[in-house]
Formats: sequence, structure tokens, C-alpha cells
Amino acid sequence: MQQSGVSEARATAFRKRRARPRVFEGAALMLLSGITSGCYSTGPAAQVPTPGQVLVMELNDNGRVALGANIGSSATKVEGLLESRTDSAYVVKVRSVVYMNGSSQRWTEEPLTIQSDLVRELRERKFSPTRTALFAAGSVGTMVAFIATRSLLGLGNPDRDKNPGEGTEQ
Repeated sequence: MQQSGVSEARATAFRKRRARPRVFEGAALMLLSGITSGCYSTGPAAQVPTPGQVLVMELNDNGRVALGANIGSSATKVEGLLESRTDSAYVVKVRSVVYMNGSSQRWTEEPLTIQSDLVRELRERKFSPTRTALFAAGSVGTMVAFIATRSLLGLGNPDRDKNPGEGTEQ
């Protein structure tokens, strides 16, 4: 009888040790996915945007009407990678379109020519190192707090690990 209790305790300890790496793998995956995706912000575009920039174009009323057949009549913003530019038009590979009701639709970089007089405001989407660093620091802090409050490192309180009735010796 004594041996089965010991082997059960060993099996339980083995399962606990086996579960710990999964917790750390999940936490590392969460952190890496947040860091690699990064945080972005939009700001005023350069006077003359260059090909390769990601632009966010807010359409005016004429733009919504003129582009309605291509992207939908209630489109308000178009985000895309600038492929080329002339004095009167932008050729973009559309990544997403935002509509009046607030919904957005992802696109797979289909080319679209947008006349510059159909754009109310032109903004550029840029990687934000500050936002990304703050997000990463917050994520790490949250994970550390989570792990510390749950004794996931196996450094738990020894008194809590004892069986009931085995209190400390006096």
C-alpha cells in the first residue's frame, strides 16, 4: 500500500513538471506574436509619397460615388501599398477598405487607381517603435505577474504543499 502512494505522488509530480514547459511555451508564443506584429500609427503623409509606402486615403463624397462600383458606395477609407503615383492619381494595392458603418473589409492587394481629387485626407501608416516597446513591456509584466501569482515555477509555498493535518512542528 505504501508503494502505490509513493508511485502516485511521483506520477503527479511528473505530470506537474511536464505541464510547466507548456505554460512557458504559450507565454512565449503570446509575447512573440505581439512583438512581431508590432504597433502602427498613422500620420500625415509626406508631400510627395513614394512607392512602397502604406497609405490611408480618406475619400470625399465624390470619391465614394466614383469608386462605389469598385469598392462599395459606402467606403470612407482605403488603405493600400502605393505602387505608383502621378500628379493626378495614386495606384495602390488595396489592403483594406473601411465603410461608413464602421466595418472594414480585408483585400488581397488588388490594384486600384484613385484620382487625387477624390481624396479628402492622405495619411501614412508607420511602424511605431514606442508603441511596440510599451506593448511588449506590458505583456512581459502581465506574464510575470500571472506566473508569480500562480506558483508556476514550482517555487510555491512549502506549507501549502503539505497534506492536511501535517502542520509545522512546534
